[in-house]
Amino acid sequence: MARWTTRCVRRYRFDHNPLRRRSDRVESVAVLITLLALMVSLWPALVAGRLVYERGLTAERVEPGLRQPVTAVLLEDAHSTSPVSSQGAVLGVKAKARWFLPDGSAREGVISVPPHAKVGSSLEMYVDGSGKPTAAPRTHAQTVADAVVAGFGVVAGAGGLLFLNLALVRWMLDRRRYVEWENEWNAVHDRWRRPRQP
Repeated sequence: MARWTTRCVRRYRFDHNPLRRRSDRVESVAVLITLLALMVSLWPALVAGRLVYERGLTAERVEPGLRQPVTAVLLEDAHSTSPVSSQGAVLGVKAKARWFLPDGSAREGVISVPPHAKVGSSLEMYVDGSGKPTAAPRTHAQTVADAVVAGFGVVAGAGGLLFLNLALVRWMLDRRRYVEWENEWNAVHDRWRRPRQP
């Protein structure tokens, strides 16, 4: 890694080397602009991550009030005719269950259960304000993960566009270099073929 970094610095540094062409200096400027723009993109990434994190914290505080944990008792075995994934895991396992709300009223319905769950077994679940089954509240780990993904997505998107533009600039400069080299070789070839004056 250190050797690669040193080679890049030597290739794109600004110096008075007479062998550097104008296209080489243009490429060095393009690389510098790309790196600066990539560093600037860190600010929007931090802002995006912060916004997602704050939204997640709000959901963490609000969702537990809208969802309540209850204990459900299965009234039947888990359905054995559920679809199976390619890895052998059972998908969408359902069973009929009964649960009691905080006010003491009982509810019945079909809920998602672990594979091979038996009648009479109990499990923890969440219900919404109307007593219907719902997903568990957001965890802090989910909030952090979403914020990291949002920030990384901004940097990755900006970096992809910037390096794509840099690749396009290098391609255009290489084409120009090839034309210049071809012209110079033709000029040298003509000089070599020119008969010497006595």
